Amino acid sequence: MLVTLAACGRTEVVRYADDTPDASVDAGADAGVPDASCPPTTLGLEPAVPTVLFVLDRSGSMAFDIDGRPDAGQSASRWDVLETSLRSVLPPLDMKLAMGALLYPTVGDTCEAPFVVNLSPALGNADRLLSLFATRPLGGTPTFGALDLAARHLAPLHTASAARALVLATDGAPNCNEALDPFTCVCTRPDGLGCMDPQNCLDDARTIARLESLFQTSKLPTYVVGLGSELDRFSGTLDRMAVAGGVPRLGPGKRYYSATSEAELTLAFTRITEQLSRCTYLVVGAVPGGKAHFRVGGAEVPEGPEGWEWLSRANGELTVHGLACDRVAAGGVPSLLVDCR
Repeated sequence: MLVTLAACGRTEVVRYADDTPDASVDAGADAGVPDASCPPTTLGLEPAVPTVLFVLDRSGSMAFDIDGRPDAGQSASRWDVLETSLRSVLPPLDMKLAMGALLYPTVGDTCEAPFVVNLSPALGNADRLLSLFATRPLGGTPTFGALDLAARHLAPLHTASAARALVLATDGAPNCNEALDPFTCVCTRPDGLGCMDPQNCLDDARTIARLESLFQTSKLPTYVVGLGSELDRFSGTLDRMAVAGGVPRLGPGKRYYSATSEAELTLAFTRITEQLSRCTYLVVGAVPGGKAHFRVGGAEVPEGPEGWEWLSRANGELTVHGLACDRVAAGGVPSLLVDCR
């Protein structure tokens, strides 16, 4: 028995057991040859107002200076450098980014992730966010718990009018997982004395898995910024976190945004916020099925991490990376064509 299925641009034949192909069946046009019932459709695009939650590491080592000296002396602490960089970058974007913040760990606790975010994202939040730096660094680095809370907080904010993203800024690898074995784990202690406590164990596997799930399942990307000059020991972990988060740094070298000075940190935040504020788009209307082609000034941009990607096709959210983003910023007109090939 033969069953004929009409598809856009072609006719498919399904053959059941012991059947032979029927030469009388019209194979129609091959895939890639559209017919009149499935015309290419050009869709309108409008800039999104990104909803960004800054997940900021407030662990004890953030009181060290940029080179990792516990007694910063006359040098600014990493916490101070983080504040200064954000104070430079965020105010001009006050009405372009709906920004919020989550600081971790909880004040006064060595390894507890917060139960609520410090500041829910909204336009006009720059000054409120910067005022959170009045607190001081203390404790471990429960990155997994902080990311989990951040994702749950943003989940109901996923609307048709704004795209979402996390920006994780940390000076070390994640830890604070009591389920790990201190005798076999990789220790995050900088003094080389070993892990007396499982909370000092490297919590990379579940943190990376969570980042990957947030991006692949929830289409929630996470930008990873590493602050400090002695991160080489855990640069591989941060690289994997950045790739799992779905928006790694492009080009050669580290995949996370590495900052070993205030200037580098400010540049990292500038690049990330420019990406979010000028190169995230919403499709006007529903997105039909078929292959989507993003173009800037009529030139097609490849789909992928160095071109353009869907943040959520169901919600019509997409982002543009790298040189294509620069072309849009320079005045190139973006468009999206969908056909059935």
